[in-house]
Amino acid sequence: MGYKDWDTNAIRHQIWAMRYAVTSPYNDGFTAWPVKQELYELKWLIEESLNKCSMFSPEEEWLKEKEQEKIVEILKR
Repeated sequence: MGYKDWDTNAIRHQIWAMRYAVTSPYNDGFTAWPVKQELYELKWLIEESLNKCSMFSPEEEWLKEKEQEKIVEILKR
């Protein structure tokens, strides 16, 4: 697979913890706003990184499948 020096599950956990901090009814805007700013910064970094990547052969199909999964989840709610 190549060089991998990160833990995707740990990254997800950190993002979930940030989301919890922002949406917690126990935190006010003074506490939550800086965390939300960090989430935006991560979003922009990820978007910029994806835009610099090449398109891979299975990517379109994979993205379509993921989008359909999201739609099904929305409809279940």
